[in-house]
Amino acid sequence: MIYSFVACLVLFTLIGLASSFFSKKTTSDYLMADKNVNPWLVGLSIFATENSGFMFVGFVGLAYKIGLMALWIPIGWYLGEFIALWLTSSKIRKETDATNAQSYNSLISQWGGRNFKYVGYLSAVITILFLSIYASAQLSAGGKALYALVDWELNTGIIVGAGITVGYCFFGGIRASVWTDAAQSAVMLVSLILLVVFGLSHIGGVHEFYNQVKAVEPSIIDMMTGSYQFGLLGFIAGWFFAGVGILGQPHAMIRVMIIDRPENLKKALLLYLVLAFILAILCVLAALCARILVPDLLSGDPELALPLLSKAVLPDILSGVFLAGLFASALSTADSQILSSSAALSQNILKKYKDSFYVSKLGILLIAAIALSIAFYGDKNVLSLALYSWSVMASSMGVLMFIYALDWKISQWQAIIVMVAGLTAAVLWKEMGYSAGMYAALPGMIAGFVAYGALRLVSRIVR
Repeated sequence: MIYSFVACLVLFTLIGLASSFFSKKTTSDYLMADKNVNPWLVGLSIFATENSGFMFVGFVGLAYKIGLMALWIPIGWYLGEFIALWLTSSKIRKETDATNAQSYNSLISQWGGRNFKYVGYLSAVITILFLSIYASAQLSAGGKALYALVDWELNTGIIVGAGITVGYCFFGGIRASVWTDAAQSAVMLVSLILLVVFGLSHIGGVHEFYNQVKAVEPSIIDMMTGSYQFGLLGFIAGWFFAGVGILGQPHAMIRVMIIDRPENLKKALLLYLVLAFILAILCVLAALCARILVPDLLSGDPELALPLLSKAVLPDILSGVFLAGLFASALSTADSQILSSSAALSQNILKKYKDSFYVSKLGILLIAAIALSIAFYGDKNVLSLALYSWSVMASSMGVLMFIYALDWKISQWQAIIVMVAGLTAAVLWKEMGYSAGMYAALPGMIAGFVAYGALRLVSRIVR
C-alpha cells in the first residue's frame, strides 16, 4: 500500500515542480500564470479545488449518517455555483484584464476603475483568516486518511500534506497548482470508482447492496424523509446560496481569472459540473457501502468512513492509490487556498512589495505555517471547518462581487458595511445553532443584500 501511495505523491510533486521550468520569474506569472490557462485545465482545476477533503471526508461522513438525503447538498450547491458562474464569469474575466488585478482581492478593490483601498484591506484579512482555517481543514482531512489507513499519528499526516503542498506551490505558484489539480482530479475519480466497484462486489452486487442498506435503516435510501428545521425547501435553498457564494471564494475565482479567453469559460464550467455530479454520486454510494461493511462509525468518527472502507475491500496496492486520491482531494484545495491567501497578503496588505516575486513566495511559507498551526491545535472536524469558512466568505465578498457583476452602484463605505453585515449574520447564524436546518450562507447573503438596499435607500433620501 505504502509504495503505491508514495508513487502517486511523488508524481504530484514532480508535476508541480516541473511547472517551475515554465516560470517567467515574475509576480504576474507566479500568481496568475499570465492569464493563459486552457479551458480544460481550468475545468479540471475548479473540479479538484472545489471537491476537496470536504467531499471525501466531511460529505462522506455526513452521507454515512443520513444516506441519500445528503444528495440535496450537492444538488443545491452545484446548481447555485453553475448559475452564478454562468451569469458572471465572463464579466469577471474581462474585468481582470481591465484592472490588471494580480489577486481576487485586488479585483474587488479595483473593479470598474475604483480605488477601494479599505475594501482591499478588509477582504484580504477575511481571506487570510478564513482560507487559513479552510486550508487547515484540508490538512486535517489528509491526516485522517493516513491515520485510518497506515496508523500514522494525525499530526504526522498533517505535516506530510503541508510539506508537499508548500514544496510545489513555493516553486511553481498558481501554474503548479493547476497542473497538479489536473493529475489529482484523475486520481480522485479513479480511486472512488475502484472503491465503489470493489465495495459493491464485496457486498454481493447492486441488488444485495440495496437490500442490505434498506435493512440497516430504511430512511437512508429515501431523499424525502428527515427532519428539517426550516423544511426541505429551506434546506435546499441554503445550499443553493452556498453555491452562489462561490463568487466570494478567492481560491475558486482565481481559476476564472486565469483562463486564456472569456469565451472559453462555459466549456470549463460544463466540464466541472459534469465531473462534480459524478463525484457526488460516487461519494454517496461509497458512504452507503461503508455503512454496511464498516457499521461501527456512528458512535465514532464517520469522517473515517472512506479510508476504513478502502482498508476493508481493496487490495493493498489499490488501497495506496485510494489513499493518494483522498490525499489529492485535500492537497488540491489546500494549495489553492495557501496561494490565494499569500496573494492577498502580498498584493493587498504589503502593497509596497506587491511586485516582489520573492515576497509572494515567502507569503506562502507564512500562510502555510498559520494553516498548520490551526490544523494542529484547532477543531479537527473537516466538515464544520470547511463550511464555516465558505459561509463567511460567501456572505461578505460573495455579495460584493454579485453587486459588481450586476453593475449596481456602491461606495467604498457601503461596500465595507455590506461585507461586515453579511459576515456577522453568517457567524451569528452558526453560533445560534441554526446551520443544520439552513446553511448560514443564505441568511448571511440576504443580510448583505438587505444592508445594501437599506444603504441605497438612505443615500437617496439624504440626497
